[in-house]
Amino acid sequence: MENVTLLVETRRAGRHQVRELRTAGRVPAVLYGQGIESRPIAVDAKALRKALRAAGSGLLSLLVGNELAVQVLAREVQYDPIKHHMLHVDFQAVSMTEKLRLEIPIVQEGTAPVEQLHPNAVIIRHLDSVEVECLAVDIPNHLVADLSKLATEDDVVMVKDLVVPPGVEILADPDQVVLGVSLARLEAEEEEEAEEPEIGEVAVVAKGKAKAEAEEAA
Repeated sequence: MENVTLLVETRRAGRHQVRELRTAGRVPAVLYGQGIESRPIAVDAKALRKALRAAGSGLLSLLVGNELAVQVLAREVQYDPIKHHMLHVDFQAVSMTEKLRLEIPIVQEGTAPVEQLHPNAVIIRHLDSVEVECLAVDIPNHLVADLSKLATEDDVVMVKDLVVPPGVEILADPDQVVLGVSLARLEAEEEEEAEEPEIGEVAVVAKGKAKAEAEEAA
């Protein structure tokens, strides 16, 4: 995994300081975790976005000025709901010798054969991530769900089918469904077609109704 390094600096706490940082293109953050004292820090917004993209779910090497180098995970990133700017980040320092529990995203790879057999087949995702346990050096960016396993409408990809790298243990139920197939739209169209009466049936019903109305009038 790529070693991603991010330079940060200590900052003063307070709302006024936070506003000044954001105006200057920096993101307020907090560094906490095992073996260190919690402290407020700040990081350049552009460098942070680049580092988070490169690290994914994995480790960042955080350089706090010239005094501290620590391996961290970005545990929580807060965004502005309108402008989508990063507002705040929590960095957790981790031990390199103790196992961690964290959520890892699932990505789809390959092609589902069922989509070739049934043009109206829809791949349904039931899980976006799973909890895993591993050492910090073994944290994967993602786990892979292989779409090629979906050959028919009855096939599913379960947690136990995910591609898991060495040193990583999935804690979720192995029989939990990650991906499935739905032919709901095709079935709905078939039901609608089946419910439509044929022209002959409509004529018979109309004729019978007219005859009944004539008998009542007489």
